[in-house]
Amino acid sequence: MNHDDSAPAADAADPDRSRQRHRITAEAARRVTGGSDVRRAVFRAARRVAGEWVPTDELPERAEIHQEVHRRLDATGSLAHLAGDRFDALATLVAVLATVRQNPQRHPEGDALEHSLQVFERVHCERPFDEELLTAALVHDVGLGIDRRDAVAAASDALGDLITPRTRWLIETLPAATAYADGTLGHRARKRLEAHPDFLDALLLAEADRRGRVKGAATPSLEEAVAILRELDADDGAEPDATGRA
Repeated sequence: MNHDDSAPAADAADPDRSRQRHRITAEAARRVTGGSDVRRAVFRAARRVAGEWVPTDELPERAEIHQEVHRRLDATGSLAHLAGDRFDALATLVAVLATVRQNPQRHPEGDALEHSLQVFERVHCERPFDEELLTAALVHDVGLGIDRRDAVAAASDALGDLITPRTRWLIETLPAATAYADGTLGHRARKRLEAHPDFLDALLLAEADRRGRVKGAATPSLEEAVAILRELDADDGAEPDATGRA
């Protein structure tokens, strides 16, 4: 959505258009945090707010939607307070990645949400029953929607108690695992990583992160990915019957 840069100035001169733009922005941000992609969210928000076709140059930019999403963040940098159970909270945080554009040379697949879904799909093909690793694959980039300067720390803070210690370790170790795979990790760090019991899983996540950058690749939707995690969690918590089966 590359619109005329003069649109915000024109809106300021027309209070009615400005109010409508703000309402469309707020509605689109609400839809994004619910799992919709940005482009679809904007057009559906415009139809809902205006009740009619809205000229493209009167629609909010992606950056405006991103800013509104951030305005809704609580003091901890988390959107979890807007959701229901922890899986809804995870989905809300990941949905924000639809507003995060990436370098097209390094990420031809598109926004950070599309990348995350590709990483999830690749890990799911290898470890379909590992809920913690799959969760790490889905949420590893949520920090990009909060603080690009320190995305790993931002992700860790935002995710809080929504993830397990193992999932947190996998996310925080991803840069080191990537460097290990590239042959750029220092000797001592390599030895520490190799000694960890989840070393191979960290390498799998790094490989999925590297390969999850294909334009137009088939992936599950965010809702489908979260449903997979929720089902694995339910299976893990199921009580065994008299035969010893869950």
